[in-house]
Order: sequence, then structure tokens, then C-alpha cells
Amino acid sequence: MLSISGITKTYDNGVKALNDVNITIPNGLFGLLGPNGAGKSSLMRTIATLQQADAGTITFDGIDVLSQPNELRRRLGYLPQDFGVYPRISAYDLLDHLAILKGLANKAERQEAVNGLLAHVNLFQHRKHAVSGFSGGMRQRFGIAQALLGNPDLLIVDEPTAGLDPEERNRFHNLLVSLGEDKVIILSTHIVDDVSELCADMAVLGAGEILLQGNPIEVTNNLEGKIWRKIVTMDEAKEIEANMAVISKRLFAGRTVVHVMADTPPDGFESAPANLEDVYFSTLHKQRSNAA
Repeated sequence: MLSISGITKTYDNGVKALNDVNITIPNGLFGLLGPNGAGKSSLMRTIATLQQADAGTITFDGIDVLSQPNELRRRLGYLPQDFGVYPRISAYDLLDHLAILKGLANKAERQEAVNGLLAHVNLFQHRKHAVSGFSGGMRQRFGIAQALLGNPDLLIVDEPTAGLDPEERNRFHNLLVSLGEDKVIILSTHIVDDVSELCADMAVLGAGEILLQGNPIEVTNNLEGKIWRKIVTMDEAKEIEANMAVISKRLFAGRTVVHVMADTPPDGFESAPANLEDVYFSTLHKQRSNAA
């Protein structure tokens, strides 16, 4: 279990990226949802010991992460949002090099680990090809392979499916699920469907603060009977936004679909089944309204 208490981080340019973050993350897949700029990457980098927090504590299985970073790094796997690779180096050679840096000194054991991980992420047949020539999805799968070196207990993946086509995204989802329930796996993303499909527990981060935490099904059920929708023109949408609490607006078949949250149906609106996207947008809408 990972426990985060009172974590605050302000950068030198004055941007307060994290503001008193408190959250407990159990074993299994945990989704951290938030828009760009919410502080997700700042929190992931702090947990991964890549930057120091200004205040607060992080503990993982008895390790004080902020004061014992090397202890945490021995048990950590990390796939950052931007995963760079060396040019013209094969997948096998690069993963072997990273395994040495991870501390796998025995050549035979390292070879077994590298081949096993490449097979696990379905890249063994591409092991002699340069990673720099891989597609986005293949590179993300290689990123998971390097993150799994040393069989870590804590795995952090930051925006792993951004830019992937549907087939690669589905393949990546299956890979994450295959990692099992015995690790703490943090999936940091702004893509609601990733969390809805994969995670039994989640939180919403906005403006550097935890706005909501819970089971996706339970927090969605809390909105049942409160979500209403209407298909409108663009001009009608502007009028509705000026007079109602619109939580989301999207296009479907060239028409604008507006979702509002209310205890009773507004005129002309029909009931809509609540989903995690409604939870996400309503949570952010409430936070922005309170900040205004």
C-alpha cells in the first residue's frame, strides 16, 4: 500500500503544482484522472523520487520514500509520459543495458529476464529491431518491459495510452491487466475510458488537489437520476451554458449533446444514464465553480 500525506510542491516559477495531496493507494490498478496541468505528472515524479516535495510524507510498505529514495527505487518501475530511447539500438540490447543499470549483474539471469519480458509484452519477434523505429504502441509496450525489470512492487505509468490507435490501446490495456493484483499500479491519465475499463479504485486530481476518490462504479451510481441530456444547436448550447450547470458538451453525428446535473429534469431534457465521464466532468465543474 502507498500512503501519501500532505504533499505540496511549488516550482521556482511560482506554480503550485501540488497542494496538500492526501491519498491512500491499495494493491491493484489505481486510476489517477485529471486534465492537463492538474499536477498528475508532478505527483508521479514525486512518488518516483525524481523531485523533492516541499512538505508532506510518502510511505510504501514501510519505506519513507522522501528520506529513503534508494530503497524505493529498488522496488519501483516507472514509465514516464515521455519515454526517450537511444537511436539505432535494438530492443534486446537496450533492455539488456537497462537491466544492467537496474542491478541485474548475472549475465544468464539477465538474458532470461530480458527475453521473458520481451515475450510478455509481445515484442520478442522484434527484439533485433531498433526501438527508435517502433510504432507508438510498440514503444509503450517496450516502456512497460523496462519498467518491469527487477519485478517491482510499485509500478507507475504516466499517460500510457495517449496517441495510441484503438487496437494498440486495447493491447496495452490487456498487458496492464495481466500484471496482476499483487503490485501497486498507478495509471495516471486524462482518458476517462482507461480508468473506467481497468481500475477498481480511482481519484480525480484538479488544480493540484485530490477532488474525489472511490470505486468507479460506486461514484457513478451516486449520480444516477441526476444527469440530463439534450441534443441542441451550437447557439442553443451557448444559451444553456449561460443559464445552467453544464458539466459536459460533446459532438455526436454532427450534433451537440449537452449534459447537465440537476435533481429534477430541466425543460426539454431527458434522463441520461450516468457514467464515469459524468463523474469526472461534474467533479471538475464543481472545483472550478468554487475557485471562481
